[in-house]
Amino acid sequence: MKKIIVTIVILFFYSSSFSQYTYYAAAKAGLSMREQPNTSAKVLEKIAYGEKLITVAEEGAQVAISTEGFTGFWWKVKYNNKTGYIVNSYLLPMPAPKAGTKTVSDYFAQVSTKAGSPLVIKRADPVLNETGEFTLTKQLYKNGMEWHHAQGYEFGSNLYMLPDFTIEQCFLLVRLLGQYPDLIGEKDAFPTKNSTIKNEIGDKAIEVEREKHDAKPGPVRKIKIVSAQGAITEFEIFMLDTQAVIYWSSGV
Repeated sequence: MKKIIVTIVILFFYSSSFSQYTYYAAAKAGLSMREQPNTSAKVLEKIAYGEKLITVAEEGAQVAISTEGFTGFWWKVKYNNKTGYIVNSYLLPMPAPKAGTKTVSDYFAQVSTKAGSPLVIKRADPVLNETGEFTLTKQLYKNGMEWHHAQGYEFGSNLYMLPDFTIEQCFLLVRLLGQYPDLIGEKDAFPTKNSTIKNEIGDKAIEVEREKHDAKPGPVRKIKIVSAQGAITEFEIFMLDTQAVIYWSSGV
């Protein structure tokens, strides 16, 4: 009897350790599902943008692949009664943005509902009347997402918290939405090193912070883009515990 109980416990642990997960294809041109984890393998299916797929557990190390700056892996998945491999760099843990969804706050409204009314905090300094009033608005969503909007004298900012997202998934999301085209274009590669882009209307500086493992560069842990085009605009994507954060601010 004890052997049977131990066997059941082991089977339960094994099955729960390799749970299946749902993801959504986020490649506008479609996501190729291949017979084997390499780009020369036969294409079994072209998964359309926005389609849902299920991951399949597989023993052994995952095969890494780098595309457009993204550091991804070949994942085994199920889709349309077929099993094959896709590049996970073009997946989102929540539905991909629909047509007409152009901002991160619009995307929040697409994938979840508000958890109550927004909290609005207003402050004003009577001594500095010319600066006007500073307003901070916070909105929580039922799936744990959160949006903060700050507005002050010649200054504004938006902060978005996205549970279950990674830094690379946030970059992909912003690229799909097109909310900040001067900072992240629809064809921009995921930045992996510091760089400066010069143009007639102002410079754009990209700063990349990486983790370090055994004195070697590890995964990207923060991206910061600063643009000086009249106003100073700052854009950041970073991890805060288990949440990814997207932050944008602009002011003079």
